[in-house]
Amino acid sequence: MTRLTAGAVLCIAGFALTGCGLFGSEGYFRDRSDDYQRAASLPPLQLPEGVTAKHQEELYEIPHIASAEPLQGEFEVPRPQPLSSNVGLDRVKIQKLGNRRWVLVSLPPAEVWPQLHYFLRSSGLQLEVSDASAGILETAWLQFENSPDTKDKYRLQVESGVQPDTTEVHVRHLSVPADAPVGGSVNWPERSTSPEREGWMIDEMSTALATESTGAAASLVAQAIGGTTVKVQLQEPAGREPYISMNLAMDRAWATVAHALSSGAYRLHQEDAAVGIFYVTYDEDRELSDEDEGGWFSWGSKGEDKQAEAAEQVSLQQVLANIDPNSDAEPALFEGIEGLGGAPAAEYPGYLVVLRGANEQIEVRVRNTRGQQLSRAKAAQLLMAIRQNLI
Repeated sequence: MTRLTAGAVLCIAGFALTGCGLFGSEGYFRDRSDDYQRAASLPPLQLPEGVTAKHQEELYEIPHIASAEPLQGEFEVPRPQPLSSNVGLDRVKIQKLGNRRWVLVSLPPAEVWPQLHYFLRSSGLQLEVSDASAGILETAWLQFENSPDTKDKYRLQVESGVQPDTTEVHVRHLSVPADAPVGGSVNWPERSTSPEREGWMIDEMSTALATESTGAAASLVAQAIGGTTVKVQLQEPAGREPYISMNLAMDRAWATVAHALSSGAYRLHQEDAAVGIFYVTYDEDRELSDEDEGGWFSWGSKGEDKQAEAAEQVSLQQVLANIDPNSDAEPALFEGIEGLGGAPAAEYPGYLVVLRGANEQIEVRVRNTRGQQLSRAKAAQLLMAIRQNLI
């Protein structure tokens, strides 16, 4: 035991003494990010006699550099814009808003539709209605063993999701007395008769969809689900301010925008649903620091976010008082709000994200902290970053 402890101490001491050699500019763990500047071309591959060479093109062409000397200085390699921050999440998720729940599937409706058919058949549930154009599946009346005095029915509403190539499945449950006459169309309630039995169907269905192999089949008739309706679009009308149009109820729109403004390059600092305003800051470097989190030797903090720290000192009342009530920006987004203007103009960091509309016709716009319009390019950039993180 004594020899082993002494040997361990010697190993640790030896590692500590050679630490500089491991982490220095010539060490094993040195920074290799600029090694590409010293890359050299290799001669073409020589094939053996009797083998005919096929014409090949360069997949990653290296531009010619006149100077043979290595380039000096630091360089920042440009990064592609991410398609979505939702990439890589689970294929099937249960979403919740208030007392409503639904299943979100990262597949288009045309692929989810046959999987739902298979799930219902394998569960012993007979279908009474299958309307692909409307995205509706209704089971026949069934009876639970522990509820002989009632009979039950389920309705599955299949819709296109907020993100492209995603599907939402909403479940409705109806229970009536066992001796109640049935026939004809069903008067479905706004909410399920039994939240517990609705939850059972959602849990069973999500489990079945999650274990189903991807890309197994697609339904041609189900390609019409949702028709030409798109729930969320980035609109850039000629000569007018860009905005996001959302075919969602206001509470759903508010919740999904709040989620997007708490992700990626955004930070959400203040919000007020009554006036429909979010106060946020935006910094693309935050996405990079989030990606680097948890890597090898990621000692220390990720650095100060001075923009966010400054915004945290600003109250919503200060934001409203900073809005220019005389701005001629159209559309007018701030009419009738109490506490609007009245304070000397201040250079608060960040932006205002404003939701307006009703009856599932919601519009989302981004303004500066004075309530004034941004350039079309900047507004489109900020709106696209919101669009990519909606759920």
